Amino acid sequence: MVSIRQKLVPANQAAKITNGKNNAKKYIVVHETDNTSVGADADAHARLQINGNSRAASWHWQVDDHEAVQSFEHYWECWGAGTYTGNTQGIQVEICVNSDGNFNKAVENAAALIAKIMKDENISIQNVVQHHYFSGKNCPRNIRAGKVSWTNFLKMITDIDTPQPEKPPTESMKYRIITGTYSTRNAAVSVVDVMKKRFGWVAYIEQEGAQYRVKTGTFTGLSAAKSAEIKIKTAKLAQVTYIIEA
Repeated sequence: MVSIRQKLVPANQAAKITNGKNNAKKYIVVHETDNTSVGADADAHARLQINGNSRAASWHWQVDDHEAVQSFEHYWECWGAGTYTGNTQGIQVEICVNSDGNFNKAVENAAALIAKIMKDENISIQNVVQHHYFSGKNCPRNIRAGKVSWTNFLKMITDIDTPQPEKPPTESMKYRIITGTYSTRNAAVSVVDVMKKRFGWVAYIEQEGAQYRVKTGTFTGLSAAKSAEIKIKTAKLAQVTYIIEA
């Protein structure tokens, strides 16, 4: 997970470069800073905003190859998307492209940040959009050029956001099935005969006083033993069966 911290622009200053505090938070808008200067990282852009940006522009987050820094709470309508709808309904995320940074890592960090924002604000992946979506500007420039494709970027986000299913444990225990008792040996012999010839199992007879039981060979895993138990009852070989550890 990307390291996250806040460097929030004061409210009196924020009021001068936003449309106010009623952001609908429907979209996450992805940008690139287009500033390749050495040192133009997330902290530098956060300082630019908190010290008073000379441009009529603002954005909620800046993220580089080390961290993500928040400048505005999400309820602010920042001037980042280039249109009224984009500004009043979007959370603006800037990816740093400073030449002394690792762009691919910055993109990975942006994906992790956006996955978190999606969860926090209940925004779907369908509403993660490029700056270009609203204004037609060629932004995010490097992603649009395929340095990291937009499709792969969205996949990065969903891979972070979607838990991977746990693999079921491998069954290695051995089990046998024992039937209830039969009053004659011939009845038990008939059951053993079906198990061997029809099912291909190992089976043998155990005498218990004047009565007889049939015990199978081993099955690996409880599910296999339960499946065999069903076969026995379906074939009406025994009314009562027990699964035991081998």
